[in-house]
Amino acid sequence: MPYIPKRENHERSKRLLKGYEISAANLAKYLGCSEPTARDRIKHPGKLTGDEWLTISKRAHIPMEEIREVFMS
Repeated sequence: MPYIPKRENHERSKRLLKGYEISAANLAKYLGCSEPTARDRIKHPGKLTGDEWLTISKRAHIPMEEIREVFMS
């Protein structure tokens, strides 16, 4: 069985957040958490839950289709 790196989705998630210029301060406001927690979530987007992605989509005005595309492709 071929080796498939698991980090690929996380790299795409990082690029999506960076593309919409979401900083730790912005993410902390969107999610209602502290900046260190938001910074950790940006560094490790695999820790973001589905509800958090939905909140980011609504508050940062990222189309849900783009978020789905990150995880489906």
